[in-house]
Amino acid sequence: MPFGAGTGFVIETAEKRLKPGNLVLHGGGGGRNSDGSDPFFKVSEFLTLTGALAASEKTICFIEAANPKAEPFREVIAENGEKYIKLGIRADNASTTTRDPQVLSAIERCTGFYFGGGAPELLSISLLEKNGSDTPALAAIRRRHTQGATVFGASAGAMMASKTMLCECGSGSSVEALVDGKLRLAPGLNFAPNVLIDAHFLERGLIGRLVEAMKVLKEPFALGLDENTAVLIPSDGSPWTILGESGAAIVRLTDADKPYEALEIDLLADGDRYDPKMRTVIVAPERQPIGPSQSTDSIIPEIFEPGGFSNLLRLAALNTYGRAAGLSKVAASANIRITATRTPETRVYFSPKLPLDRAYSITGLRLRINAPITRRGAA
Repeated sequence: MPFGAGTGFVIETAEKRLKPGNLVLHGGGGGRNSDGSDPFFKVSEFLTLTGALAASEKTICFIEAANPKAEPFREVIAENGEKYIKLGIRADNASTTTRDPQVLSAIERCTGFYFGGGAPELLSISLLEKNGSDTPALAAIRRRHTQGATVFGASAGAMMASKTMLCECGSGSSVEALVDGKLRLAPGLNFAPNVLIDAHFLERGLIGRLVEAMKVLKEPFALGLDENTAVLIPSDGSPWTILGESGAAIVRLTDADKPYEALEIDLLADGDRYDPKMRTVIVAPERQPIGPSQSTDSIIPEIFEPGGFSNLLRLAALNTYGRAAGLSKVAASANIRITATRTPETRVYFSPKLPLDRAYSITGLRLRINAPITRRGAA
């Protein structure tokens, strides 16, 4: 699938008909990939996704407001002629920088916008007015996005795309959410209003935090992006594409009155596509369907450790019991239990030619969460 392809829908302007830009969201992770290569997404790769304007000069604006140490405004021209503009917007200077004529002029020249990682709430503080409306800088970024500029976000910069952001995504976030109902939320920037987005998802075991947020926010649809993994959301409404080294979880709540029981989940990998309107998955052709083939222990002793949740999904899909459960030693006294169950709709796909962390695609599993907050009647 060529990036930026598709006819797209168009909007009328006084000057010409323009295509909105694509949205690219990355699950974070600044380390090296398992094969020793550089992280999957670098700015140079982002440049290939810079929308439909086809400008001869690619100019990328960096919005690093989630980092309290973001650099001040400056422009850099790379050896290949690409231009990078650090907008210098931070929470402590937003009242002036988001109105600075120099910053607003730079935004008008950009063909792509990169939202970096850090503390998600700082993006809200920096780019939204106190009444929740857009600052002049954010309004200008939105306008450029409708005119064809791509918006790219990594980590906090990916979570900002929802209408509500999940903050403080540490490894204990799921335990805090399921034991105490504790969530840290901030207003999002609403580039993808119909999905709740989480980052570092599999690496930090954030399934409990995500489901609790779906319940509280009454969000029926969520996307958990793992590290070194991205989703391309085309502007033309065509299916989303998963890209990268690890995977992404599609979580659907089918009954708002039973948020810990009525959960469906897909685990997708590089090259898989998802159509949110039809709720259908198009699995990458290199993975072929397989059936249950293992009779193994169906208990994951620590569901929230790195890889624990993805292992739970694979075990439920592949073992002959059709079910697997994950516990948590971290919250031993709380008796957290997450169960994944195969259904008649469950399908498993595998490629022996790919590394195991992206060899499997799994669709149609059912998920159930038993936790103290459930028993207190909070659901």
